[in-house]
Amino acid sequence: MEDKIFESMKEKILSFNEPQLMEEIDDALEKGIKPADIISKGLSTGLEVVGQKFEDGDFFLPELMLSGNIMKNAIDKLRPKMASSNSHTFGKVMLGTAEGDIHYIGKNILNAVLEGDGYEVYDIGEDVPPSIFLEKAKEIKPDVIGISALISIAVTKIAETILLLKDNDINSKIIVGGAAVTPKNSKTIGADAYGFDAWQGVRIVREFTERSV
Repeated sequence: MEDKIFESMKEKILSFNEPQLMEEIDDALEKGIKPADIISKGLSTGLEVVGQKFEDGDFFLPELMLSGNIMKNAIDKLRPKMASSNSHTFGKVMLGTAEGDIHYIGKNILNAVLEGDGYEVYDIGEDVPPSIFLEKAKEIKPDVIGISALISIAVTKIAETILLLKDNDINSKIIVGGAAVTPKNSKTIGADAYGFDAWQGVRIVREFTERSV
């Protein structure tokens, strides 16, 4: 039964039907489905397909922006329920897209899945300079910092960011991802780990925060 509900939510995201999606979220909550499951098994899977369609040229920027906005509104709707059902978080994660890159779909999927998995997530946005990563890291004191890049020019900025963070004694674990990053160059630029997709990213974050679940 739950699988059908999650599949329907995914279809509502793909058809950009926000009103019906919100109704289905209400129905799922009434049925006792956990907010974290709604996000990770329903909403995020839909957003992942949107991202793939964008990469394949089936969707374009307007669809990408519309689906991202729907996802944001759905998360905003669920956030109070998550807070009330689970006051404790497994750790802090800070996410951002490197300077020179404005892509956000992968970062937003990871954000949503991590929130659904019980983490306190701080998204500092796109096209973020190394100095801002440092400033925010000092302020937030995250357990893990995630940096993404979809275009190759941004990889250099990731390297600069990691060097700046380490030179300033930021001890957060650093995970990198995105189409421009590979397991090989992630090691070269000094990252602690490479995440191929959001779900691999979540598993790595769990390891870094010594969470056994």
